[in-house]
Formats: sequence, structure tokens, C-alpha cells
Amino acid sequence: MADYNVTVEELPSGKWACFLRIDGVEEPINLGKEFKNEERAENWLNVSESVTAIEMMLRKHKKPE
Repeated sequence: MADYNVTVEELPSGKWACFLRIDGVEEPINLGKEFKNEERAENWLNVSESVTAIEMMLRKHKKPE
């Protein structure tokens, strides 16, 4: 499986979002949720919903072997 990491970044709107960065994929992938502050975004990474979102995006962008 591809190497990846997740970052929390501020959006131009002032809200915060989590982005998945996969080795070999040029653009970071927004995991689809926006939060009022950085702390809430980081806390979301500890719930199963975020794990599911990450797994779905990894499968979607998986390179054929």
C-alpha cells in the first residue's frame, strides 16, 4: 500500500480541514469535513469516521499492481 500522511490545514474560508497526502499523488486530498478550529480537525482524526474516509481514499487512488 502507498505511503501517506494526513495534515490539518487552514482553508481560505478560515475553517480547517484534514488532507490526505499519498506518495505518487500530486495533489493533497481533502477528506471532506470542515471544522471551526484546528483542534476540532485534529480531534476528528481520532474517530472511526476519519479512518473510514482515509481507507476509502487510499483504495480509490491505489495504483494497480
